Amino acid sequence: MSAGLADDLLGRADLGGAAWWHAVGQAGTPLCRALPDGQFELSFLWRDPDGGPERSDCQRVYLDVYSHTPHPTEALTSMARLGHSDVWLWQTRLPADWRGSYFLMPANSDQLPPAAPAARSALREWWIALMASKAQADPLNRHTPHKGSWGGPLSALCLPAAAGHAAWAARDALPQGRLLAQRWRSARLGRERDVWLYRSGPADIASNGAALPLVILLDGHYWARHMAVFGPLDAMTARGELPPALYLLVDALDPATRAMELPCQADFWLALQEELLPQLRAVQPFSERPGDTLVAGQSFGGLAALYAALRWPERFGMVLSQSGSFWWAQPDEAGGAGAAASADEHGDASAGGWLTRAVNAGLGAGGRLRVKLEVGCYEADMAAESRAMQAALRRAGHAADYAEYRGGHDWLCWRDGLLAGLDELLNSRT
Repeated sequence: MSAGLADDLLGRADLGGAAWWHAVGQAGTPLCRALPDGQFELSFLWRDPDGGPERSDCQRVYLDVYSHTPHPTEALTSMARLGHSDVWLWQTRLPADWRGSYFLMPANSDQLPPAAPAARSALREWWIALMASKAQADPLNRHTPHKGSWGGPLSALCLPAAAGHAAWAARDALPQGRLLAQRWRSARLGRERDVWLYRSGPADIASNGAALPLVILLDGHYWARHMAVFGPLDAMTARGELPPALYLLVDALDPATRAMELPCQADFWLALQEELLPQLRAVQPFSERPGDTLVAGQSFGGLAALYAALRWPERFGMVLSQSGSFWWAQPDEAGGAGAAASADEHGDASAGGWLTRAVNAGLGAGGRLRVKLEVGCYEADMAAESRAMQAALRRAGHAADYAEYRGGHDWLCWRDGLLAGLDELLNSRT
């Protein structure tokens, strides 16, 4: 929206009235005002459905802008009620190329945080519980809401100069390839889950007689249910940007299981190789060559993808690691498996780097991997961890590229990097 319109709305005498809220809805939130230094001033707004403070028990409207507002265990970010109106407002400044997710979370008097001083763990538990019941997408945001890792509602914030992959315009398209949903019942792991096997593109797109490359997408529940990747894969395959391929999407089940399986756990990858791949091979043949096999993951998944290739380079030859949690400390160094499972995925760079040290000690030296590492420029210490990993991989003789994207620790950013990374890696096969 224009700067003049933002100024006019916030300065109107009927602020909070029906006509004012109608104008806000027409403009969409957050209201944006271009600044002389190239940044934008953003005004986030929320309408209290119960009206002003005389009728409403709403005490706070928390807001989480991914990789911009502080972690809630460090500092809470709340909107402010304007006078006795039903208007809640929070303002900030962001660069013109910002893209990312955010959500709003109103809280009544019985939903406020533990009294200070509260342990970080208590604040974290309170925040997670409140998110489960109260988090909401911005109802006045003009973008279609999307979902977080486990289905929580999010709104998109994409400023005028923000990058984005064009293929996501086909996100809601019906899959043109062959999609099979199956249950994987693992004896080794003692649990079962959904997996999806997808042969991209229309049936008449030929693979020229070659065995299809295999792409394993960790957090498969996200790419199958919350941010469906099938339409974008089809669009890129039809345009010749991606070769025909077989995509295996593996459900992470739940946060606790994910935090246990993805940080460098051999049993998970042995079960996948010994149980799941043979099960799927009976349905659809695919290449056995490591140079035709790509593992992609984000955060803990980015750590897991690289671990798999380093541990079994004879099976996994390509890796796309987005915001890999390379700070991670091996369980026996971090206080047991429970400590790893309860850690924040953003982590603490001072706490680990186990996989980087393992590469320096020779892990994966028997193969030559093709690795793409990427991390957001707003992810603090995670960039240093990724650069250290790239250096270790190159010293070990692997082909490792590193890039920083304009964004944070956010699925809205990872979805673009996923498509770009698949393009780069699958078309680099020899």
